[in-house]
Amino acid sequence: MLGFNGGLLGKRRVPTTTAASGLWFPNEQSVARREAIWPTTGDPYFSSVSLLLHMNGSNGSTTFTDSSTNALSVTANGNAQISTAQSKFGGASGYFDGTGDFLTVANSNNVLTFGSGDFTIEFWLYPLNTSTLQVFLDFRPSAQGAYPVIYVQSGTLHYYVNTANQISASSALTANQWQYVALAKSGTQTKMYVDAVQVGSTYTDNNTYLAPTCRIGTSFDSFAANAYFDDLRITKGVARYTANFTPPTAPFPDA
Repeated sequence: MLGFNGGLLGKRRVPTTTAASGLWFPNEQSVARREAIWPTTGDPYFSSVSLLLHMNGSNGSTTFTDSSTNALSVTANGNAQISTAQSKFGGASGYFDGTGDFLTVANSNNVLTFGSGDFTIEFWLYPLNTSTLQVFLDFRPSAQGAYPVIYVQSGTLHYYVNTANQISASSALTANQWQYVALAKSGTQTKMYVDAVQVGSTYTDNNTYLAPTCRIGTSFDSFAANAYFDDLRITKGVARYTANFTPPTAPFPDA
C-alpha cells in the first residue's frame, strides 16, 4: 500500500528543527511544511555537502576555507586570491586573472567522487570575458573519462564529460555581471542552469563519475578562467534541482 511519501507505508520520518538529512520526496516536504515541522533555516542537506567555499576574507589573502564538515584542504596556485573588488555575498570573492590562477581541492575520503549517484555543483560567477576558452571547474587528472568539466568558449557554456560536450548553451553567460551556475544530476538526467533557468538540453547520464582531483578556475591543460567566483557548493548524493527554481538570495548556510 502506498503512503504519502510515494513508498510503502511505514514509520513516518520527522525532520528536526535544524536539519532534514537525506533525500526527501517533494510530497514529504510538503506535508512537513504544512505541519510546520520542515526546517525553515539552514540547509536540510548540509550533511551531504562535500565542499563549501564562501571565498571570504581580506583582500589579497590566499586562504580559501572549506566550510563543509569535511574541511577539505584547498590550495591557491598562481595568483589566485581573495578580492574585495567584487562580491555577490560577504564583501569578497575569489579572483582568477586568467594566467595560471586556480585552486586545487584534496578529495579526502572520496567525498568528491560521485560514482553513479546524484550530485549538484553550483557557484556564483562574474566572468570578465566569455569569448576565450576558460575552464571554471575540472575534475580530470589528465586523461579523458567520466570527470565533470564546466567551461565557456566563444560565448557558449558547456558541460563536458566522456570526451564530448554533453550540454551546451550559447549566450548563457554575460561578461561583467554576477550569474548563478548550477549543474544537477538526478538519476540518469543531468541539467545545467544559469540564474536558476535550465540552459541547453537534458543529458541522459549513465556515467560512473570519478574524481582523483578537483581544480577550480582552470583545467589540467591550463585553460584558465578570468573571473570572480563566490559561494561555490558541491553536494554529493543529492540533486537539489530538477526543474527551474528560485536562485539563492543569501550565502549558502554553514549548517
